[in-house]
Amino acid sequence: MIGRLHYATIAISIVLVAILLAASKIVSKDSLQPISSNFDSYNLNNPEVLTKLNDIENIGNIASEVESEYNTNLLYILPSNLSRTKNPLLVVRPGHLRFVTLYKLSHNKLEPLNQQSRYDFQSAPEFMGFQKSFKLRDLQGEKLYLHINHYKQAIPKLELWEYETFNRVDNQYNQLFTAIIFGIILLILVNTFFYLIIKRREYLLYIFYNTTFVIFLMGSTGYIYQFPALSLLADSKNSLFIFLCLSMYALYTFTQAFLSTEKLAPVEHKLLNVYRGAMVALFVTGFIFNPVPQTLINITNFTLISAFPLYLWLVVKLLRKASRQAFFFALAFGLLILAGVCRILTTFNLLPETFIFNHGFAIASLLEATIFTLGLADRVLQIKLQRDNVKREFQERTQAYELQKEFSTLLNNITEKLHSSKPQNYEAMVVGTFLKELKKRVKFVSAAAIYQMDAQLHVFARSTFERQKYNQLIKDTSLQVKRLCDLNVPRRLEADLIYENMFVIPVAMRRHEWSCLILEVGDEFQPTESMLDFLQHYATELTRCLLNIESLRLIKSKAETDDLTRLLNRGAILEQLKLTLIRSQRSNDPLSIAFVDVDDFKAVNDNFGHESGDRCLKNLANLLLEELPHNCLIGRYGGDEFLVILPKIKQVEAKRYLTIISDKIIPLFVENKRCHYTISVGISGLKKETKDSLQLIREADKALYVSKSQGKNQINLAEN
Repeated sequence: MIGRLHYATIAISIVLVAILLAASKIVSKDSLQPISSNFDSYNLNNPEVLTKLNDIENIGNIASEVESEYNTNLLYILPSNLSRTKNPLLVVRPGHLRFVTLYKLSHNKLEPLNQQSRYDFQSAPEFMGFQKSFKLRDLQGEKLYLHINHYKQAIPKLELWEYETFNRVDNQYNQLFTAIIFGIILLILVNTFFYLIIKRREYLLYIFYNTTFVIFLMGSTGYIYQFPALSLLADSKNSLFIFLCLSMYALYTFTQAFLSTEKLAPVEHKLLNVYRGAMVALFVTGFIFNPVPQTLINITNFTLISAFPLYLWLVVKLLRKASRQAFFFALAFGLLILAGVCRILTTFNLLPETFIFNHGFAIASLLEATIFTLGLADRVLQIKLQRDNVKREFQERTQAYELQKEFSTLLNNITEKLHSSKPQNYEAMVVGTFLKELKKRVKFVSAAAIYQMDAQLHVFARSTFERQKYNQLIKDTSLQVKRLCDLNVPRRLEADLIYENMFVIPVAMRRHEWSCLILEVGDEFQPTESMLDFLQHYATELTRCLLNIESLRLIKSKAETDDLTRLLNRGAILEQLKLTLIRSQRSNDPLSIAFVDVDDFKAVNDNFGHESGDRCLKNLANLLLEELPHNCLIGRYGGDEFLVILPKIKQVEAKRYLTIISDKIIPLFVENKRCHYTISVGISGLKKETKDSLQLIREADKALYVSKSQGKNQINLAEN
């Protein structure tokens, strides 16, 4: 991704340099100036002016033909010295003037020679910009007049050019727009390339927006007529109007996706939907009315301008939320919106016709496309980074969960061995069990858990010989071992040849002056970061167990209690079941056991995270403790499965208790989302033919399977 982004940036930079070079030529223009730009004019709306022109017999008819709604009604007298110019060309701006008519005076009457309207799309314009142009080469010596009428007050600008000179100026404008259009098309291709690889919706929306917008831009500047195959897209006033509405609809849609407004700014998201709907309605009118009335165009311009404050507020709001996309959006649209407002105000004759007001929007469009391309790339990188972080966090949680299950199994094994071991052998048994499990994951020769507490050194190994060896190691390298423990840095000892294969894993433990696990490893031992995390976690658990061995009650509590739910763990609850079964058989009392399983627990973990799954288990454990009789025994049998022992309770009564518990389960709320979970239960009871606890467990498990197979969220009794 980074490499592709670099290539795109280089290409964009080349285009921008070309734009700047072309723009510098346009601004300088060298000595390309018009022959004349001062013309005598008369306002035909003024009756006194008509009196002065009474020598022209039909001047009153020309003035009266203009409808009263036309505020601009001007008659210009062209200079009579056109014979000095080889090939004169009259250029009239702005291009959106309603009607411009060229007359010649013949027998004291004005005869029309050529009339051009605002939207004259019958043929491709000779020059860019849609300015009105009249070739006067064949009219030299004639007395010429130019009549301009427009529905609003306007200040036309007339220039008399040498044809070849104006053609050179127009070619420079052509070069500028060629660079601009080429740059935007290049960016469309770059974003298309990104979309084919990444398949992000934002890229597709941006391609849609930029494609429709570049067609509108080419049509509004006249550049589209450089491509005959595309000129049909701009052959009428309606075509430009339709593409304007389509591009603005695409822009509003892209804005919602790029800025994530539905999540970060829901109110503004709904307002943008309103503007999208307005653009759809205006788009449809482009097919209904032909030509589109000026009133509808004014409504469209007003609608576009009214959206600018919303964009400004939206950007400010998201910038305050530290949105990176809002920064790119503000950078991209700041200049574009300013140029767009200036262009619209120019069409309303509120700003003069200048190069920057006429063509600044096109240049700003390329800059906007450039910044958005980089913004989209940055957004994809951020999303990928977030996904990687979530994936890594999920993997870490999964590993921690798996490690917790392994430690639960390990502690269960220790619990069983503690019952058959003598108190003086507790430490040796714990160290031996831990190191045996550790050797399944990590290759090492020997190992010892070592800590110093109250100035007394404690060394625990699997044999007397190994304990003596590590005692001697601490005597010889005590300063270095203590320093590594203080720094909490796992590292090989830098000591004599005899100790060069010793690897120290520090452990942070309260009440200890220092603690560590020392492994004797081979030369090939090269631990990764994840392995070191595992070793430190393992060493910490081993050291904690050794510390707790000082009190048999503490170690038994640690070994028999589930860390998450604080219930009995699997080994402890199974041991209690054996004892309870023996007592019930001797006293001939009823006995029931129940398997309680959380339905679709994996889906809870996947959809809401392992923390939410842990909360479900804790809540269920608390509910079982609160609702079941005090003589009941509850243990966590597996990941999401609980085993309940109900002494002196028959199966039917046990079902009643479990039904109450099932009905009292309430959903969790995780980040404003409802996490609903249910339980399935299987219950078995003591019978005369019951041989052992394993038979009770099998029958309860079969009943649980029936609950699951019948649709879950059910309680079933084992067959009597």
